[in-house]
Amino acid sequence: VTRVASLALVSCACGAVASAYASTKESHPYVRSVCDAAEKGVKTLTAAAVSGAQPLLTRLEPQISTANKFACKGLDKLEEKLPILQQPPERVMS
Repeated sequence: VTRVASLALVSCACGAVASAYASTKESHPYVRSVCDAAEKGVKTLTAAAVSGAQPLLTRLEPQISTANKFACKGLDKLEEKLPILQQPPERVMS
C-alpha cells in the first residue's frame, strides 16, 4: 500500500482529493459539521477495529508477509512495463 501510494500519479490524485475535501469543508459550514462528525465516528471505529483485530493480525503475520512479497513483485513488474507510473502527472498529461 505504501509503494502504491508513493507512485506520482496516485500521490497527486490523493492530494487533489484531500485538497478538494478541505476546500469544501472550509466553504460550506453545514458540510463541515457533517464531515467532522463522520471523521470522529470513523476514528472511533478504526481504533476499536485495530485493537480487536490485533490478535488476529499477529497470528496471520506470516501469511500477510508472504502476500506482501507477492504484491511487491507484481508492482515491480507493473512499474517495469509501465514506467509512466513514475512520471509526474503534468508530464503524463502532456
